[in-house]
Amino acid sequence: MHFSANFHYAFLICLLFFSLALPSRGAESLQRLRAVDDAPDSPVTLSGAVSLARRNFPKLLQQEAEVRATKSNISLQKVKEYNPNALMSYQVVAATHNRLTQTLFSSAVLPTTPGPGYDTLHEAPRAFSASGFIIDWAPLDFGLHKARIGFAKSEYNLSSANLGLTQLDVSVEAASRFLDTLVMKEQVAVAEANVKRFQDFSTVVHAQVDSGLKAGADASLADSQLANSRNDLIRARLNLDLSKASLAYIVGLGGRLLDIEPGGIIYVTEPSNSQKNTPVYESHPLALSKKAEIDLRMASRKILEKQYYPTFRWLAGGNLRGTTFNTNRGDVSAPDVSGIIPVVPNWNVGLMVDFPFMDILRIQAEKMVVDQRIMAAQQGYSLAIQQLRTEDVQARSKVQAAVELAANMPVQVSAALLAAQQAQARYEAGLATVAQVAEANQILADSRVKEAVANVGVWKALLSAAAVHGDLKPFLASADLATQRGK
Repeated sequence: MHFSANFHYAFLICLLFFSLALPSRGAESLQRLRAVDDAPDSPVTLSGAVSLARRNFPKLLQQEAEVRATKSNISLQKVKEYNPNALMSYQVVAATHNRLTQTLFSSAVLPTTPGPGYDTLHEAPRAFSASGFIIDWAPLDFGLHKARIGFAKSEYNLSSANLGLTQLDVSVEAASRFLDTLVMKEQVAVAEANVKRFQDFSTVVHAQVDSGLKAGADASLADSQLANSRNDLIRARLNLDLSKASLAYIVGLGGRLLDIEPGGIIYVTEPSNSQKNTPVYESHPLALSKKAEIDLRMASRKILEKQYYPTFRWLAGGNLRGTTFNTNRGDVSAPDVSGIIPVVPNWNVGLMVDFPFMDILRIQAEKMVVDQRIMAAQQGYSLAIQQLRTEDVQARSKVQAAVELAANMPVQVSAALLAAQQAQARYEAGLATVAQVAEANQILADSRVKEAVANVGVWKALLSAAAVHGDLKPFLASADLATQRGK
């Protein structure tokens, strides 16, 4: 009885320790929501826009959290695989104790009734108590633990690869929207210059009309062209604001109008193309993401290959029981307190071998499904390589054409400027009409817009080439040099 009491007290102390001594760390481990950075005080450069996007865009922050989760899941999976199952339990039950010899499958509705019973039926309740623990450990499983941990690692690799691909996509999109905003900014400048030219021309026309040298209709036509140029300026400013808002969204500052600092980018029409060599397609983030998908499918198949083996389970435990019923011999009454506090100790150790031999049918069927998914993932990888090869050819053509267009645009602008000057001179000499002057000025404005589009188009083409290489660092380095050159 002395041994059972000590065992009982030790068990209760352990139960109390494990239930109260382990603090909850769930709230402490949660990271605070990351506040979005405030809008920068000064206009952003091309590199600055890309940096803001990589730091603030919510989709990237979301995937970064997913990567951290999948990385932590590797440790969690190791704990799940190798940590023994352990359970402590304590019960107090009041019930009758009439027994009947029979065989039933275990059920929570039909509790077992161990021990001797009465010779006749009794409805008087008896109190029963029990407490104990069990440890169930299955360290030997012929590689299944390792395969499941490998699957968790494959999930982490896939999450990391997807993050790298998203980082590239967001960076390219931020750079592209910056260049779009630059084009809109140049269009505003051209529209403002066009308004200024029509204002000057309208002044000349009104002076000649007032002096009786020209008909009054010319003044009305000049005013109409001036109003039209102002409308073009309003539309250009609207497009600029829309582009600024779009740029602010991709850098994680949605709801603002983000101003830009282009520096000398608009004037550098032949930046160095340090990425003109053939890219290594297999190291591109898109290819790495598709390869990680294949590895994940292969990891799931490896789990299936390790499932058709016996499972060896080592079990060990101890328990205490108590009852107000007579003891096992039937001639010694148990103390009344044992109905609440168990006092009779027992221990147990054992080995169980489980072999679900009929699972072979399920496993083979699942392997057929996984094999097809592996094949689909492999084709997805091949498709990604084909896509990158095609984009590389297209990017090379874009760069060549963009450089040639940018080189030819100054000739067009100079000719359009000369034509506009000559048209106004001819009008002042009485050899041209207001409509001819307006047409010449509009051609000049269109030529200057096309020049800006062509100059920015060189950078857009180089951005396409950088995207195919999967690395924007050389492109951004060239952009920084061009930006500094213009300051």
